[in-house]
Amino acid sequence: MRADMSHVIVERPRRGGGRDRKGRALAPDDLPAHEGMRRSHVVSGNWKSLNENLAPLLRYLERQVGRPWDVVYSEIAARLRVDSAVQQHVRDHISDFVNVRPRRWVSTWLFSPAANGLWRQPLYVDPTDGMLKRTDQLPEEKARRRAEQSAKTPSADRIQLKADLELRMIEGLWYAIRFARMPEPEYREFQETRKVPLKRCEPDGPYAEIEVVVRRLAGPAVKDVVTGDAVPVGPAVDEPKARAEFDKTHPERMYAVGKRRLSGKVLRRYGIEDRADDI
Repeated sequence: MRADMSHVIVERPRRGGGRDRKGRALAPDDLPAHEGMRRSHVVSGNWKSLNENLAPLLRYLERQVGRPWDVVYSEIAARLRVDSAVQQHVRDHISDFVNVRPRRWVSTWLFSPAANGLWRQPLYVDPTDGMLKRTDQLPEEKARRRAEQSAKTPSADRIQLKADLELRMIEGLWYAIRFARMPEPEYREFQETRKVPLKRCEPDGPYAEIEVVVRRLAGPAVKDVVTGDAVPVGPAVDEPKARAEFDKTHPERMYAVGKRRLSGKVLRRYGIEDRADDI
């Protein structure tokens, strides 16, 4: 952090003031019986206010993404002292950009506006590893941006509300589909024999048999309530190529766990209607 960060942020010409006209704008008979010293300046537009430039602080914090927050904050504390009113004022603005204790509010009511709530700060401290990270990289925030984009070009049979909730038309009827994240896959090691060609340029040529340890999927599959299919929670073999193929088909590792018909009130709210009679 710059040694003069507090001056860069705080030392800036204040807004307001500079009016030629002095005194009150009202006639003496119209003035209130009691009035504070500040009010007349605020009403006449002659009151000055702070004009802070917080962009350098935000740029500095964004450059620290991926570092432990304890280390970043210790560097800030070394430059900005608490016994200085100006420097403490700069430290107070850190909470405007970094959420040190992030919380996600999840409502039990299906269509509550608070169900989308994240925090307002562009950065946050991950409670799992203590690293400073960007809020816009969270799956929930990515899903919200995709939902805004899809709202501009809405699909005929699907409306995404959150990362784990969407409205979908199935056989002419609208349902609320709730999703959950797949559990982490469990693998078990097996000793297997594989055939390896002796020359890579001749795959049909002579080969050798070698013993290898293979990690195969051992955890149970999950059931998707929409399709009724059993969905594996990971690739059958724990290998880079298999993991890459699995990530293509399940990029967010989500599956449907709940399905509910929409009432007429909810259909009218989103401007949609069932079309079961058209099938």
